[in-house]
Order: sequence, then C-alpha cells, then structure tokens
Amino acid sequence: MARAGLRRLLGRPGSPEPATSAPDPTDGGEPSLPVDTSLVTDAPRPGDDGFDVVVTVAESVYRDGAHLAAVAAARAAGASSVVVSAYDVHAGPMSVYPAVVDGDGHVAARATVAATWGGAVAAARPLLTSASVVVQDASITVPVDGYGRLLRALGQEARVALAVVRTGDDVVASAGAVLPRATAPVASLLRGHPAEDADALDGVAVFAADEPCFATRTADLAVPVRTVDTRTAVARLTRDTADGADGDCVVVPLGRVYRTTALRERRYDTDAADALLAWGGRTDDTATAALGRLGFVSGVPSADQVGAPVALREPIVRAERGPGRLTLLDRGERLRWSIRIAAHPGPRGDDWGDTFFARDLAAALRSLGQEVVVDHRESHVRPFSEHLDDVALTLRGLDDTPVHPSATNVLWVISHPDLLTPAELARYDLRFAAGPAWASRTASSTGLPIAPLLQATDPARFHPGSQDPAYAGLDTAFVGKTRAVFRPVVRDAVAAGADLAVWGEGWEGLLPEGVHRGVFVPNDELPALYRSARVVLNDHWDDMARDGFLSNRLFDAAASGALVVTDPVPGVDELFHGAVRTYDSVEALQALVGVGLVEGGEAATDEQRRVRGERIGAEHSFARRASVLLGAVRSARTASAR
Repeated sequence: MARAGLRRLLGRPGSPEPATSAPDPTDGGEPSLPVDTSLVTDAPRPGDDGFDVVVTVAESVYRDGAHLAAVAAARAAGASSVVVSAYDVHAGPMSVYPAVVDGDGHVAARATVAATWGGAVAAARPLLTSASVVVQDASITVPVDGYGRLLRALGQEARVALAVVRTGDDVVASAGAVLPRATAPVASLLRGHPAEDADALDGVAVFAADEPCFATRTADLAVPVRTVDTRTAVARLTRDTADGADGDCVVVPLGRVYRTTALRERRYDTDAADALLAWGGRTDDTATAALGRLGFVSGVPSADQVGAPVALREPIVRAERGPGRLTLLDRGERLRWSIRIAAHPGPRGDDWGDTFFARDLAAALRSLGQEVVVDHRESHVRPFSEHLDDVALTLRGLDDTPVHPSATNVLWVISHPDLLTPAELARYDLRFAAGPAWASRTASSTGLPIAPLLQATDPARFHPGSQDPAYAGLDTAFVGKTRAVFRPVVRDAVAAGADLAVWGEGWEGLLPEGVHRGVFVPNDELPALYRSARVVLNDHWDDMARDGFLSNRLFDAAASGALVVTDPVPGVDELFHGAVRTYDSVEALQALVGVGLVEGGEAATDEQRRVRGERIGAEHSFARRASVLLGAVRSARTASAR
C-alpha cells in the first residue's frame, strides 16, 4: 500500500478528511459511507447509577446480526442503554459500507464503520450516560448474570474488571494480560490452561486485559489508541483506564464466557509498536503473583511461532512447577489429575453421563488432597499446559484418547468395552474396568493387568429421604434417552401394564399418551425423583450387560433408597442387598412392578429402605473409588522412581 494510503487508513497527521458519501454500485444505488479513520475524543457524560454496554462488532458479521445476542443479554441484565459500534481492521483507504443503524434495544455509535476496534470504542464513549460501562465484543458471549458480577468486582483498587475468556474447546483463551517485556506485546495469562486454573484467580490483579470484555466506571474509561491490532488496543485501553484512576485490573471468572471467532489477527502495524512504547520503562510482576496462587512460577517467556511479523511475535508466558508444587500433605503427595472424558465441551455436553461422572470423581479426588481438572474431548491435548499434569485419567467411553506424553496414564473403562483394542490398552500404565467379567477375560487374553473398579454414586446427593411433592404419586419411572428405538425395559413395562412415567429425548411417538413426562431431568433433581418413585427401571447396552458393566443409574437410584428393576447382569443381585432386582420376561417384570407386589417384589419398610440406601452409598461412593485410584497411582509412581 502506498504511504499516503496507509496514512489515510490509520488517520495519521496530515491525512485528508474522509470523503463524502458516494453511491455504492454494489448496493443498489443506496448511499454508502467511507471507512471512518477518526478517533473521537469527546468525553462521556456519566450519571450516578446504572450501567451501559458498548457492543463492538466486526463489520463482516454485523450485517448478519452477530451483535444481537450480546444486545439481548445486556438488556436482560438490566443495561440502561446498549451502544453498538462497528469496525473493520482489514479496511482499505477506499472501503465503503452501508450505514450502521439503530436497532431494537440499541443505538448505533455512528453511522460509519471504524477502521479499528479502538476507533469503535471511541465513537461510543460520548453516548455513555450511566455510572459504569461494560465493553464487550460481539464475538464474546457473556452469561446474563456476568454483567452484574463484573460490575460488582469494581472498587477502590479494582478500576477495571475483566472476564476470563475461553475458547470453544473450553480451555482458557486469556485470564488477563501480563507484560513479560517492556515495549513488547502483552501475553495472555493461562492461555491454553483448563478453566479450573482460571477459576482460582478470582479478584487477582493483572497488568491489563487483552480480550475485549471488561467493565469500568464510565468516568474512568480512557481514550483508546489507534491500531489495527485489537489485542494491543484492548491492553492499552484497560491499562490506561486503570492508571488514570490509580487502580488495578482484576480477573473475574464468569464461567462460560466464550470467544466465538479468532482474535489473534496475525497483524501488527507501526501504530501498535508506537502504542507499546508507553510501557518502555515499566515492569510487571502480576504474572508471578497470579501463577504463585496456583503453585506455579513463570517460565522464560517465549514467542508464538505462528505470530507475524517476526519482530512482534506474541509472547507466551509458560507456567512451570513451583518448588512447593508437590507438597507433602497429611494425606500424601498432592498430584495434579486431568480427568479426560468423551463429552463435548460447553452446553452440548451438559447432559452426558460422563460429565456428571467426572464432576463427582473430581470432587472425591479433591477431598483426598488432590488437584483436578476435567478435559473434554476437544482438550485432551493442551500444548500450553499439559506438562503440568501428573496423572491423566481417561474415563473410556466413546473415544480412543491420546495418552499423555509424561504423566502417569490411567484408563478406567466405564462403557462400550467392545470399542477397545489390545493396542489401546497397552498404552496405559494402569487399567481399571467397571465390568469385572470383561476385566478378567481381557486381562487373560492380552496379558495386561486390568483391575475391576465398579461405577459409583455421590451419597451427598443420592441418599434416602422424604418424597418430593413435585413427584407425588410417582409409581414406575424411567429416565433415559433413546435413538428412536423402543428400549427393552420400557417396552416390557408398557406390555406389563405398569403405571409408567418416562423422561428423556427421542421418545416422541413411541409411548402411550401421557407416559412421556419430559425430555430432560436436571441432574440435581434426579435424587428427588428416585426417592419419590416406587420403582425405578434400568437397562444396559448388550455389551455392557454381557460383561458386567453395571449402569451408573443402579448406584444412584439404589443409594436413594429406591427399588430398581433391571435386565440381567452378572453379579447385580448380590451387590445391592436386595435394592436391585432383575427380570427376564414381561411376566417377571409384571410381578416386580405390579401394584400387589407379589413375592419377589419390594417388601422393605421405609426404614429398611433408608438403611439399605445409606449402606449402598457408603460402599459405592466416589470417595472409595478415588481412594483406590490414588493408591494405585502412588504405588505406580513410587515403583517407577526406583
């Protein structure tokens, strides 16, 4: 690009004024406006209360309504006003666009499209009239309750509150920015770490933000700098804002705040380099303090090798183990566990059984003094942080997961045993299986040790108690999805004339009228449902039943005090002290669930059910399973160290 054209794009001194509106031949003759290279310096007019939200949005997606979800969330959170401002960091000096206009629930900062993200924020500043402001790019999703949590974090010392932002695979994109070297670009703290690490940094001070999602007092909001590098613009704006108010930038983990598009544009301009000169004599120790809270220390900063150009690669601050990382506690060595599951990250995996199983197991391991993170199917490999893990525990379901290059690799087969191969089993240091029959047979055929380890329950949630009025009169219940096939236990219950209620996806058109009660039961409501039902039905996949892989539902429902009826599985009758009964025909099922409860049915009193449920919960708790895993891992690590 010619130097004069670059000056015009970036608004340098000597730039000509933007051209007047001209017809755009691609827009049906409608007037279009040239790219706006100005930087508005007019001040906001803050009031005494309330908050405004500035939604910046890339022009390339503005016409598709990419900003509307953020507008709706801000309005639902109680924003006094929402200002939308469009920008295009890839604009050329002759770029023209249709006008940016007001919409339902928001106003446009300007009709023009700014040439930089900072220009878009600057255009919105004069329209702000509330006491506080949240600045959010449309590419970042914020839960409705996140706005209030950001604003509540502001105080005398905390002048900028910034959200922890995740990538779509549920690892951290940034927990704030740190400055590893003066005049160099900032580095994203905890980039590539599991979200659990960032959760521990609530309220911790960092140098700046580098993701456009933060809150501040409107009167404190500084004038942005002009650069096409958005990360540098965000860092300068948040640091300048905090400096101007003599305060800090603090981290606020909000949970599921996701970046939906890439921010690292691989573009720097000389304006970015000029903007970084402001920190020429500055030092920053926030990385040391923040990582120290996690027991880590900063490694020697390196550079992102895919950054460009060469002179301004993005720095990477790599967390390393601190000297006290593996502290000897009263319960032994504190290890860092990665529990790897096949469920999708984010809301898509919320109803997977693996997700609930991993959460309960993680809590049990933490109660034993361990540190635990959970990795979904998209984060089984974490190049920026996996070196910190001591144990990689794979809950084997649908996915053949890559083993960890340096940790103790543990396999716990909890479902779909037919998917495993001897080659996969051989990769692991320790192997467990929730199906004792499969474990014995496979160990014999492969020569690889496989210990039986049944599934489990959390007795803090699944325990006997009074019935819930929401499920009053519930007789025979089944909770589970189907893929448009009539699951055998449900089919047999219908044939047996049971007073049946079914919850789950995929049952439409398969059940008699009134039987299907809903598509989903939240996990925290399941204990109440199980306690209230007279009978809970269960079934297994064929391979799981054959090899003794007992469903997790058996443990949860039986620990809640319910009578559970299931298909035949080796060993199930003896394991649950009469709380689980098997059937092999419609007639047998009818006898078990019939109102008369003929011989073989439930004869226990409420007190007997309570005692039985508490015993099952104690014998088959996640805490017991976690203790077995921890003991095996410690033994293996001790043996390998000799």
